Amino acid sequence: MMWGNNPGTGGTATLIPQNSVGAELGVWMGDSSEKFLRNAAHVHLVDSWSPAPYAETDEWGSYENYLERYSALAGGNTTEDFQRFYDKVYQSVVDRFAGRPVTIHRMTTDEWFSTFTEKLDWIYIDASHAYEACLRDLRNASSVLKPNGIIFGDDYSDKKPGVKKAVDNVIS
Repeated sequence: MMWGNNPGTGGTATLIPQNSVGAELGVWMGDSSEKFLRNAAHVHLVDSWSPAPYAETDEWGSYENYLERYSALAGGNTTEDFQRFYDKVYQSVVDRFAGRPVTIHRMTTDEWFSTFTEKLDWIYIDASHAYEACLRDLRNASSVLKPNGIIFGDDYSDKKPGVKKAVDNVIS
């Protein structure tokens, strides 16, 4: 879940090859997707729009901490409150991109990687910030990229230690 905006994606968007086909893992409300569509011919938007992946991660210390941290945004601190909120966010993305060159995949990144068979020019990874999940996304990315395909990402910093550790593990 994201609070606020993601200003770094503007710079990333300028690196998206013209008329390319790519995927964004972790869409949230689609603000980054809008930027990527400036150059891309088609973008696959992948997000579960569900609290379920957070129940399987220690990104916030515990699932309960995650529910509490974002309870004001979700309108409550139960799984059901969060699912209702995510359903609204998902519908807003569907409405926002209706008739646009996108394919929306409402599923986890693990599910998407296990079913997606196309080859892409690029992939932008900003889904789970937990080490194991981020590491899986980075490793799985090569299975959907064309030769010389590009992996873009977000949140490589000490503030997101799972992401930083996963990236360092993959590039070392």
